[in-house]
Amino acid sequence: MNTEKDLTQGNLVQTLLLFALPYIGANFLQALYGAADLIIVGKFCDSSVVSAVATGSQLLQTLIFFITGLTVSATVLIGKAFGAKKYDNIIKIINTMTICFIVASIILSLLLIVFDVPLLNILNTPSESFVFTKDYVFVCSIGLVFVFAYNAISAVLRGLGNSIAPMYFVAISCLVNIILDIILIGKYNMGAQGAALATVFSQAVSVLIGLIYIKNGNFVFAFKFRGVKFDVQTAKELFKIGLPLSLQDTLIPLSFLFLFSIANAMGVSSSAAYGSVVRLNAFLMLPAGSFAMALTALTAQNLGAGLMDRAIKSLKLSILFSFVFGFIFFIWQQLLPESAIAIFTTDNDVMKQGALYLKTFSYDYILVPFVFCLNGFFFGCGRTIFPAVVSTLSAFLLRVPVAYILCTFISGATLFHLGIAAPVASVLTVVVGSGYLYYLSKSKKLLNI
Repeated sequence: MNTEKDLTQGNLVQTLLLFALPYIGANFLQALYGAADLIIVGKFCDSSVVSAVATGSQLLQTLIFFITGLTVSATVLIGKAFGAKKYDNIIKIINTMTICFIVASIILSLLLIVFDVPLLNILNTPSESFVFTKDYVFVCSIGLVFVFAYNAISAVLRGLGNSIAPMYFVAISCLVNIILDIILIGKYNMGAQGAALATVFSQAVSVLIGLIYIKNGNFVFAFKFRGVKFDVQTAKELFKIGLPLSLQDTLIPLSFLFLFSIANAMGVSSSAAYGSVVRLNAFLMLPAGSFAMALTALTAQNLGAGLMDRAIKSLKLSILFSFVFGFIFFIWQQLLPESAIAIFTTDNDVMKQGALYLKTFSYDYILVPFVFCLNGFFFGCGRTIFPAVVSTLSAFLLRVPVAYILCTFISGATLFHLGIAAPVASVLTVVVGSGYLYYLSKSKKLLNI
């Protein structure tokens, strides 16, 4: 396995596909990783423990969104330095990132431990599962350092053009997690604590393997685990790029939680249907999200090398490939929407409600390739503030109000009306994002970051 790859050379189609496919694999495994705990807990434990793991993992997932947003900044800076052949800068970025993320992980862990009860109250954690949820969150909060470490290692490697190794790390971690879940929950009846311990230990294993891989890798520069130095300017750049992304990835899911609350108010079948679609989208949005993530690293390297035209072509190809997936999913939901919901339930009412939602929401499958890839391109340019602000505002000033208005003022509103909100918001994001790209191109500011 190559430890690094120059994404500024070679056939662009082949380079993009070979770099993006491991992203899809890693994200797919990550989705399975999250589902494994609930499936195994549901098999061996009662509903109070299932609720604890579901609620605790939801809280932890929000923090993980925040963490991954921060680590993308390392991918961007390292990608640019690698594309420009400035290897000394890569060492400086890695050293500074290491210190920043260790401090950040300690702070977040302490905050989560101190404020776990208020946070669980905000999530309306059922009283029957409150203690179990608190135990789950406590164990996972201690292991946040491993979440930071894994994402940091993956960010470094992806910035160097290596998307395959992070996929293997996730695969091994997922396998370890499943095995430990079966042992700790099934054999030793450790419930939510067992699920949390399995998660933390499997993350630690992935970090250990990642460190061994880096230490023994054949890189064009030498990794230094000793004498780590902190650079203030690099730290500022990391947070300047990463914080807008982190806030976007944290706030946007909150807008969908509001939509979830509207679905809940429509009844049990609508609630279950919306929840099923959320799980479905975790997989159907993978191609667009993965191509966008791959595009970020590819753009960073090419702009670092001064290859603006190649970066623009990468954007167009990423949109094209992800659109093919999105169009297939769109046709599927237009013709046979109930078959998608049937993957998660056999309840006819739930399938019917889910089909109503997918009839309108499915237009988002052909819009998100543009949204995700434009944002991925801007992130690779180091311009994270504008797309983050636009995406967040479109969520709270358009998606949420449209959902509220349609479902409040239309008599007998169903999930069909709720499904309209997401594609409407995406249209605005695409239009504004395209305009921003046109402005950067015409003003020749893409290379002036």
